[in-house]
Amino acid sequence: MADIAIRPILSQILVLKSTATGQNLVVGNTHLFWNPEYAKVTFLYAHALCTKLQHVRGKFGNARVVLCGDMNSQTTSLVHEYFTCGRVQADGTELGDFFTSKIQNPLSLKLARGEPNFTNYTADFKDVIDYVLCDSQSQVVAVTPSSDITDLERSEGCPSEIFPSDHLPIISDIDFP
Repeated sequence: MADIAIRPILSQILVLKSTATGQNLVVGNTHLFWNPEYAKVTFLYAHALCTKLQHVRGKFGNARVVLCGDMNSQTTSLVHEYFTCGRVQADGTELGDFFTSKIQNPLSLKLARGEPNFTNYTADFKDVIDYVLCDSQSQVVAVTPSSDITDLERSEGCPSEIFPSDHLPIISDIDFP
């Protein structure tokens, strides 16, 4: 556990107010720890962030919420399950059973981008680890298409001249009725 203690987990929370409607929007952005050996620690960081977002949201009259970032969590992870289902399933371990019975996401979130084929495409790793989520009352109006696999294969993954980052963009237009 000493290894995780020296690695900061970055998160930012920003509150925006529409000049047209007066509606508030709480935006969270994070970069969670990447090591799968610490999946439960990453999950706890995700829970702490959602709890803080809910706290900030409450200060602004139940504002709408967007959460995005490099979650370093594949679609089969605890973090993904927590974000999309609001809780995690029991895994038969004491810690897993505690997670199931005691820890629930205070936000009701949905994927604002759907599930792209991948958001990270390197020579050694190709999967979805980045997400855009919004509260369940928001409406996703449009999303950008996923990057073309042919371009990725031709450039031998990311980063490259075509794709300057090892993460691919995920962009959503969200309406907050």
